Amino acid sequence: MKKYISLLLAVAFTVISCKNDPKTAIPPALENTNLNSTKTIDKVSFNSDKNQLLFTNYLAIKAAMVNTDSAKTEDAAKILIANFNNEADYNIVKQITSLISSTTDIKKQREFFVGLTDEVTKILKNDIKSGKIHQQYCPMAFDGKGGYWLSDSKEIRNPYFGDVMLACGEVTEVLK
Repeated sequence: MKKYISLLLAVAFTVISCKNDPKTAIPPALENTNLNSTKTIDKVSFNSDKNQLLFTNYLAIKAAMVNTDSAKTEDAAKILIANFNNEADYNIVKQITSLISSTTDIKKQREFFVGLTDEVTKILKNDIKSGKIHQQYCPMAFDGKGGYWLSDSKEIRNPYFGDVMLACGEVTEVLK
């Protein structure tokens, strides 16, 4: 009986203590850390300079999401839109990216990022001149529905969970 009372008191103390602690999205030790950095980066080049720029801009949006930074995600999306302002071939990409840039809700930005990933994959898949892109997948994203993204590294840096589950996912395909 004493064991149960002690256990109950310990649980109650933990719950009460946790309620009083302010929650932070990123642990204080990691606040100035770029969670998107990896040990290896695979270089990729495309036949089209515009597609090279598209992949670079896409990676900037992904990096901001990995770092759970909605303001930087919004800024990176605005840069992509500006870079492709007069490009009719990229209209769907611009439309989806404008949705990302229209909100500071990181959850919504991540939902829109799924569509951006689909469109960017369609465009880049057949334009790779050299190198490779890693298509990655997290089965836990979006309440178990899963979500894909593209990366320049085989190391997982999850844009859908960021600092919460940074390495959750797997490489599902290597685009060459």
